[in-house]
Order: sequence, then structure tokens, then C-alpha cells
Amino acid sequence: MAEAKVLFVLGFVDFSHERRERRRQSPPLLPSSGRLRRSRRRLVSRPILGALGPRNIRAKTKDVERMRFFLTPTLKALLALLAAAALAACETGAPSRPSAGPVISSDEPLPPSPLEEGEGVFEEAERYDRRAFVRPPHMEGEEPVRVGLLLPFSAKSEAARRVASSMFDAAQLAVFDAGEKNFLLIPKDTRGEAEGAAAAARSALSDGAEIILGPLFADSVEAAANVTRAASTPMIAFSSDLTAAGDGVFLLSFPPELEIARVTEYAMSQEMTRFGVLAPMTKYGDRVSGAFAEEVFARGGVIVHEERYQQEPDAMLAPAKRLAKYSQQIIPEEMRHGYEGDRSEPLPEDASTEAGYTQGYQAVLMPEQGTLLRALAPLLPYYNVDINRVKILGVSTWNNPRLTREPALRGGWFAAPDPTITANFEKHFNDAFGANPPRLASLAYDATLLSARLAANHRRRDRFDAESIADPNGYFGADGLFRLNPDGTVDRGLAILEIQPGGIQVIDPAPRSFSPAY
Repeated sequence: MAEAKVLFVLGFVDFSHERRERRRQSPPLLPSSGRLRRSRRRLVSRPILGALGPRNIRAKTKDVERMRFFLTPTLKALLALLAAAALAACETGAPSRPSAGPVISSDEPLPPSPLEEGEGVFEEAERYDRRAFVRPPHMEGEEPVRVGLLLPFSAKSEAARRVASSMFDAAQLAVFDAGEKNFLLIPKDTRGEAEGAAAAARSALSDGAEIILGPLFADSVEAAANVTRAASTPMIAFSSDLTAAGDGVFLLSFPPELEIARVTEYAMSQEMTRFGVLAPMTKYGDRVSGAFAEEVFARGGVIVHEERYQQEPDAMLAPAKRLAKYSQQIIPEEMRHGYEGDRSEPLPEDASTEAGYTQGYQAVLMPEQGTLLRALAPLLPYYNVDINRVKILGVSTWNNPRLTREPALRGGWFAAPDPTITANFEKHFNDAFGANPPRLASLAYDATLLSARLAANHRRRDRFDAESIADPNGYFGADGLFRLNPDGTVDRGLAILEIQPGGIQVIDPAPRSFSPAY
């Protein structure tokens, strides 16, 4: 019998009626550190059966050991008989479902059962028997709000497993912060594979999930979406692959298009209209450079020149050198966009001027990160680009204190969540689990907290409908303002940050509302 992937032990939290009512009436705000400390002083108020991550289990081991001494001989014998019966059932291959605990998560998800051709919503819905929906003992007599959470707990990549564990921790943190006693989180392991994601989605639905959170990877989202759409169940996934959005699938993620739109808008508000691009030859580079070109042209600017490079230090030299030539105040005619060789008559000056190609760029988009960015950025001043005159634009991965030591990036701009807001969530997570959260942990927190807020709506039929999820006013979460759109995409309120020797500074704050007045 496969061991349970996640263990659940007794936790304590204050579920007073007044606190619940206040939380139901408020938007999904990230609790302040002061509020967290107050809730901790009340941890001994009422015990409930709660879900705690693997790191918390060790803290409860001594309590479980003490409980063994309070078992009577008769009770011990009864437990032994029950254990023997359960083992016999497993050995005979009979299917079993744990009856205790608020979630079910096993190493092996239910095997996938693809839809037959022509099978639709009603056929998929008929797969799930309401009598088999999971209901923990402490919820007897009440109807839980069941929410599935699909993550790659047993992925081949160790990094993916760590991220999954932290995202699960963040989701549990949101459950406790929400304080909804009927909220039931059902984690399922996708194994980091499309087939596993489809099986995990079907397993969560068979346990009664009304909404699915996750999966994480693009191919997993696509596979799970085939199941949830057929069952007419909404899904809030964590992928930034926009092709999966829509028709009941919402993407709560950090799509690069939002960062590009924000930094382009700000640069052009500072009277910059001519741009260069130095991007990697990758799918990400294609996506970012394409989004940048659309934003620039839509606002009346021009891309003076674009260069692409292989992501190796030596392969960056030639593209950087070619791009540097277009930083001149006046670009030679033979280098201008649309030049077709020797002419008997000169190119009309006004036509080229209107197109903006006679002058060099005022800013360069450089969507690189880490070690490669620190190798690429110095090449521009090396090839005589005046970085005091030319602004370097980047992406949210530039929010790295190490980059403040790179002179070529000094004064660079990029769009990202406001660090003063994200710092609150990071402290909240660290206080609870003793470690800093990875960037994606906030997605699981916001998705779970949003689901808990919607679950407070007692109208079961439409509490998770598309209109409720895609509230045009948005929500204020761990990374600030965000909203899910009817087409499944996400909008975010991002700040503009600047790299300075003394640190990374916010020079244009993130909006606090999607109202045009802000």
C-alpha cells in the first residue's frame, strides 16, 4: 500500500464568529505581521483537524507519542484489528479511501481515463458519485467547500518538488488566514507530467472539488483543462502560457507581457520613442521581443534595431557590437531601416525622419537575468554606448540585489510587484515555516485565499462561476493588485523599479486600484 504523500495532524486556530464575519466581508488582503502575532496568541483556543506541511509534522511528533500512553488495552486491541483489516484489504488490491483527514493525496493518482470522442460535460460529470465525495469527521453534518490543489509533489526535478512543497505550504497558510471552517483543501500530485495532471484533476473531482487550483506547468495545465472543462469545473492555473487561458481556465501567474507593457508605458511617458532590443534566441526571447514591439508601435514609437544572441558569453559579443552602432546620434544612411543599397538619388530626409530611424535609440530592452545579464550588460559601454544617455530596460528577474554592483546596469528600469508589498508576504511565510518562500509560492497563497473568499458565498450553484472569479475590481494579494479577466488572462498592478548603487528603488509605485483615476 502506497504511503500517503501528505500527513495531517491536529492544528489550532481561532474561528470565532466575529472574526469569520469580518474576513468574509473583506477582500483577500494579506494579513499584516501584527495580525499574525495576535492570531498566534490565540492558537490554543479551539482544536480543529487541519492540514500541515511536512516540516510541521516533526513539531507534532512528541504530542503524538504522548497520546500513545493514554490508550487503554481494549482500545489498543481494537486499533490493531482495524490495522490488520486495512492491510488485508490493501494486499488483496481492493480499492480503499481514507475516511479521516480533510484531504486525500496519494503517491499514485487515479489512472487517467480519456474522454471518448463526442463525450461532453454530462458524460464527464456522471463519472463522479457525490456519495463518495471526501468529508472529514470534523465536518460531519456540514457541507464542505472542496478545493483541489494540483502540484508536482513527486516531479523528477528536485527544484520542482521544492517549489511544489512551498506552494502547498503557502496554500495552507491561506486556509488558516481565511478562517473558513468549511473550506477543504484537497492536494493532488501531478508528478510534473501531463498524464499525471489529468489523473490528478480527475481524482480531485472524484473527491468533490468544486474548483481546481493549479497545475504549474503548461503541458500539465492543458491536460488538466481537458478534464475540468468537460466537467464544467473552473480552474485557476499557475502557468503563464496564454494559449491555455479561457473557457473556464484562469491563469494566475506572472506573464512577461504585463511587465513589458508597464515598463514601455513608463519609458514613453518619459519622452522616449526610439528603442533597441538585445534578446536571447529562445522562446522567452521571442515572446518578450514580440510583446515589446507591439507595445512600442501601439504607442507611436519605433524599434530602431534589434539583435538576438545565443545564450553563451562568446556568442553575445558580435550582436552587442552591431547593436552598439545604432546608439549614434545620427545613424548613417546605409544602416537605416529600409536601406536598399546605392541610390542615384538620396533617400527623402523627411520620410526617414518621420519613421524615426535617422537617430539612435534612447533605450534598449535587455530581457536577460543572472550571470548572463552580468556578462551581457557591460558589452554596451565596452562598444562605446553612452549608458548615461541610453536607458537599459529589463524584466522582473532584475529584482536581484547583486545587480546593484554592476555599473552598466546603473539607472536601469524594470517592472515588478512592489517589493514593500511582497516583503509582507515573505515575512508572513517565514514566520510560519522558517524559510523564505520561492517566487511562485505567492500564487498558491492568492489562489487559495481567493477561493476561500468566494466560498464564503453560500450560494453553492454560482460561488465559483466565471463572473465571480473575474471580478473587474480585482483583488489585493501577496504581490499587490491583480484581477482575473473573463478571457482567463491576468492583470497586475506593477511598480517601476530602478537599479542604484545603494539598492533597488521604487520610482513609480504600483497602482492600488484598476480605476482609471489611479
